[in-house]
Amino acid sequence: MNDKMTLKGMIDRFEGDWAVIELDGQTEALNVSRKLIPKHTKEGDTVQLKVEDGQIVQVEIDAEAIQVAWKRILNKLARLRLRVCFRGARLALEEF
Repeated sequence: MNDKMTLKGMIDRFEGDWAVIELDGQTEALNVSRKLIPKHTKEGDTVQLKVEDGQIVQVEIDAEAIQVAWKRILNKLARLRLRVCFRGARLALEEF
């Protein structure tokens, strides 16, 4: 029987020959051989881990998840900047 599944996680950090991956919904991090990690992977990247018979056989960068996260972050940043801008304008009016 060939038991296959895909797990999703984020690269937390690199320690020597290992990548420390925090899996979604898990409290324990997973150490994965750096040999399985795509060359240009960075800390903070979202990855998908292909598991067969309990062994990680492939790690892929989840570019779509990374793009969604960046859009969410940029939207929050824009809202914060807008809020700061309005507060600054309100303070300027109060001083006038």
